[in-house]
Amino acid sequence: MAGPHREPGQVAKRGARVDPWSLALLACYGLLLFLIVYPLSQLFLGSVQDERGAWTLAHFRHFFTTPGYRAALEHSLYVSGMVTLWAVLLGVPLAVAVSRWRVPGRALLRALVVLPLVSPPFIGAYSWILLLGRNGAVSNLLRQLYLQLHPGATAVAGGEVPWIGSIYGPKGIILALTLHLFPFVFLLVSASLQAIDLSLEEAAANLGATPWRTFRTITAPLLAPAILGGGLLVFLTALADFGTPVVMGQEYQVLPTFIYDLFTRDVGRDPAMAAVASVVLLACTLVVLLAERVYIGRRSYVMSGLRRASERPAGRRGRALAALFAYGVLGLSLVPVVVVVVTSFFPSRGPVMRPGFSLASYTTLFYTVPRAMFNSLFLSGVSTLICLALAVVMAYLLVRRRSRWTAGLDGLLVVPYAIPGTVLAVALITAFGTPPLLLTGTVFILVLSYVIRRLPYAVNGVAAVLHHIEPAVEEASLSLGASPARTFRRVTLPLLAPGIVSGGVMTWVQVISEISSTVLLYYGSWATMSVVIYRQVLSDDFGTAAAASTLLLVAVFLPLLAFNLWQGERAADLF
Repeated sequence: MAGPHREPGQVAKRGARVDPWSLALLACYGLLLFLIVYPLSQLFLGSVQDERGAWTLAHFRHFFTTPGYRAALEHSLYVSGMVTLWAVLLGVPLAVAVSRWRVPGRALLRALVVLPLVSPPFIGAYSWILLLGRNGAVSNLLRQLYLQLHPGATAVAGGEVPWIGSIYGPKGIILALTLHLFPFVFLLVSASLQAIDLSLEEAAANLGATPWRTFRTITAPLLAPAILGGGLLVFLTALADFGTPVVMGQEYQVLPTFIYDLFTRDVGRDPAMAAVASVVLLACTLVVLLAERVYIGRRSYVMSGLRRASERPAGRRGRALAALFAYGVLGLSLVPVVVVVVTSFFPSRGPVMRPGFSLASYTTLFYTVPRAMFNSLFLSGVSTLICLALAVVMAYLLVRRRSRWTAGLDGLLVVPYAIPGTVLAVALITAFGTPPLLLTGTVFILVLSYVIRRLPYAVNGVAAVLHHIEPAVEEASLSLGASPARTFRRVTLPLLAPGIVSGGVMTWVQVISEISSTVLLYYGSWATMSVVIYRQVLSDDFGTAAAASTLLLVAVFLPLLAFNLWQGERAADLF
């Protein structure tokens, strides 16, 4: 018996289902608008409104006409520019030496040169103070040597040598940040050198060009995108850094430390000017980012890539000089890690550290601030899990569901790259500091700040692996009757494991050492290890600060070590 007649349109309508990925895209847009666009819009409104809510540019006029505000902006641009210049001057020759010349132990050098990047920058600043500060180990040796050579100096200068302690201020900030950030330039330039077509340089050499002229006219222009890309990362990171200037700057204010002072000082607290300074700092990062994109976009750097670059033969003297330069730069960059770990076991009292062995600093640390260690581990774990959950969904949308709508999502994910930590903290305080969305003074605002800043890194890590997964694998599962959700859960997620793990490790490393936003957002008992180190350094309790820094380094390096071992086992399984 025939059933009731149905029109085809009715069947399609009844059987139609809402695409879950379309709902996921809408949810991601809503989340990013709430997490990124809303706080930044509130920050901007706070900078252009007076106490009565009227529109005004008086705050910006006051910023650019007040010497103290202008000085902070000039200091930020000067320090960031000098750090970028020195990072390029170190990173480019080091990349050329390691990639083109037979430097002994190149594999080890390539592995160790990345370590400064995963060490929190303020720990490096603190290490240089332990060495070259007014009471540093090297400073004391130099002081004794100077006074022995100049006996009359004790009576004249009170036992002090005029140039001791010059590590404070812009010189120290530039030194610490340069040795921390130059690996950005090294990594990008090394990768670019491997892709340059060797026939181009050989043609120049056959025409009589000297090696220097060949590098200047052929190689360097081809390396421009890598140099600019590395320099951009260095500049933006140095411009946004809070920990190094606050530890080494003293009276030398840059915009991140100036914003912190405007928000936290007891007398003259000025949140409106803090908002203005934050907008100016954000504008600087966006202008630099846009300028780099425009410069690269106007030029072509396409190569055939038929013959990849290889090692260059060099004489004994050339190899010796290249090795001396490479290992000299590497040794300087690893000084902070070695100094912190070694001095954490010295007996100490306040800023005075004596040779010997003692666990007193660790005992003090575990007795006085055990909650801070729990806070760092808990906040990093929760933030990493949230970032990974969101990253998996967003990466799938960006890679597998490309459209003009996902392009907008990709554009929103670029914004956190340009937001300094202090600016984000001010934006969150401005947006969520009053009811009904009152989050300040709670743990939620800390997690929110970590997720916003580190989500793009997790998305990129997952997307990089997803690009290499053949879509036919998922299509086969769908053709066998599996639902999209089951296919994603049973097929795609297991294949994404390397990207999820690598994104999680990098997110963990960056969150657990975060200081610039934490120092403004934490409240009461929610201080982290980074905040404890910051407090101990400012109070001249160097022993406890060294112990806390060592524990933080362990918390950073152990996940990286475990990830590398896991990757090695996976590679071994292929043979």
